[in-house]
Amino acid sequence: MEKVKPIRKRLFYDIETSFCQGHFWRSGYSLNILPHQIIKQAQIICISWKWEGEDKIYNADWGNNKQCDKALLKKFIKQLDKADEIIAHNGDRFDIKWIRTRAVFHGLEMRHTYNSVDTLKWSKRYLNLPSNKLSEICKYFSLTNKLDTGGISTWTDIVFHKDKEALARIIHYCDGDVTSLEDVFNVLLPYVRPNMHYGVLRGGNKWGCPECGSLNVTKKKTYTTAAGIIQHYFMHERKGGCGAMYKVNNKTYMDYLQFKIINNLK
Repeated sequence: MEKVKPIRKRLFYDIETSFCQGHFWRSGYSLNILPHQIIKQAQIICISWKWEGEDKIYNADWGNNKQCDKALLKKFIKQLDKADEIIAHNGDRFDIKWIRTRAVFHGLEMRHTYNSVDTLKWSKRYLNLPSNKLSEICKYFSLTNKLDTGGISTWTDIVFHKDKEALARIIHYCDGDVTSLEDVFNVLLPYVRPNMHYGVLRGGNKWGCPECGSLNVTKKKTYTTAAGIIQHYFMHERKGGCGAMYKVNNKTYMDYLQFKIINNLK
């Protein structure tokens, strides 16, 4: 069969942030720190990212002396705009909102919507693990594990002492998170519902593999919904394929059968 070879533009990323600084009289579990007690807002210290299929990890930081996240945001938002999908762990609730908040603060242009994959949501929806933390998922599946940050002292050395070694350590940690993130993504990908159809995006057929565009796929199961709508499960076999499983409607299935008839395929 014909095969569409899509070029996927998947961006894996992670951020590290500073802490807020403020004034309070004492510490305690029953005490509240109110917004007016914050005298300096938190910022993004660094962002690390990589593209699927590439070994190189890129990063940008806030500048050891300047400590301003505007320049790193301008650089990274350009990368976001190039991506078909952006992938992070807890990215929908944390990372992308942090990036957008700081972009608004600096008056930077940024799209309101990205095609996002959150591996934390995947873990919660499809798996039953002891913990959904990225580090624990890596341990469970024997994947590349997260690095050690060195604790809160790393952040205090960066923020208060402008320590170059501490900044390099947190960037290295952030880079490591991106590596772990991609490993987790690749392990879970064959078991989850596709987030988008790369075959169609690159001009292929709807019944083709959404992950790689291959037309060498197999129908595995037909079923109906409670409303009587016919749907079909397809799979791009793992042996020689990517292992993607997906479903199509009956109209798309008819197109698949027509393609087989025209091309004398069994």
